[in-house]
Amino acid sequence: MNKRYYVIALFISLILLVSACKQSGAAAGSAPRTPFIGGTAGVTINFLKDNPPPEVTDSDTFDFNAIVSLKNEGEFNILSSQIKVDLIGFDPADFNIQEVARVLNQNPDDNIGLNGRRRDAEGSTIEGETIYVTFPKGNNAFFKAKQFSGNTEFTFRANVCYAYQTKAVGKLCILRDMINVRDNSICKPTGSRTIYSSSAPVQVTNFRQSVIGQNKLSFSFDISLSGNVEIFRDNVDTNPSSGGGIDAACPRIPSQRRPVENKVKVEVKHVPPSDPIITNIKCGGLDLVGTERSAIGVVTLINNKRTLTCTAELAQTRTELEKNLEITLSYNVLDNNEKKVLVKHLADVSATGISIPSGDI
Repeated sequence: MNKRYYVIALFISLILLVSACKQSGAAAGSAPRTPFIGGTAGVTINFLKDNPPPEVTDSDTFDFNAIVSLKNEGEFNILSSQIKVDLIGFDPADFNIQEVARVLNQNPDDNIGLNGRRRDAEGSTIEGETIYVTFPKGNNAFFKAKQFSGNTEFTFRANVCYAYQTKAVGKLCILRDMINVRDNSICKPTGSRTIYSSSAPVQVTNFRQSVIGQNKLSFSFDISLSGNVEIFRDNVDTNPSSGGGIDAACPRIPSQRRPVENKVKVEVKHVPPSDPIITNIKCGGLDLVGTERSAIGVVTLINNKRTLTCTAELAQTRTELEKNLEITLSYNVLDNNEKKVLVKHLADVSATGISIPSGDI
């Protein structure tokens, strides 16, 4: 090898080595520093392509299904039993389905878990899983449009009710002297503090802390509905997997909706809860049974928002630190997507014996 080629080869090798080192360094330092991916998505709803088709023919000449695709774009793992789907917008009898139960209150086809988005050990995002709901329910069951007087458009709407949760994590600033704060203190016990929310339709935002005594602090946060969905209280009696199904979990009758709509179950606790440094957490409006290190209750969102203010007592003997606070929101979500289906009327059989779609005449 002559000297010129040797220099070029050496130069290229150095470039590759430097590039590899940079990539290695980036990988080593790229571990996420936040607990969640974040976002406002939950379960997204779509219809599988051509299920139902945009156009079909009447007179029992076209068999088809409606297949609803459910993808978990949030960060909470749910079970298929916690999802109920109604297919509405048309009379099932018009499509030769006599049992209304075949299109109402259905679970996904597979009895599996629906994991949400998550990070792997290297920090890469793993996409959420997808499951399907096929209508009408039943082996070899299909929709077949009956005869109509002319071309008729129908709406196939999938109403989806599912149980979901939001996890939020913030840090409380705890000092030995909460009142006389030094300039070089590890944190500031008053003012806005960072809060991280998992991807979900309901978010925790605007986390703030203040001092109300040498051994007592106050903190507040906002609960906001960010997605274009409806929410309802979730408990053992009104979960989609309960006997009442979608009508109990996400009711549509006004008298049944009012007691549960826009309600969120809230649990506030510090982590780990066995640590005695924080005790007697109390939040205004949370009145369910908790512990001295947690507060639990149900709140109603007004105009898609609610602010909660809480207090906590501190151990008299303590060091200076930031303590994790975990907020869990539980609720049922009602969302929908729809597709239009045009049923094309077949004209009467002509003298030639050929049926022609009326729209093509």
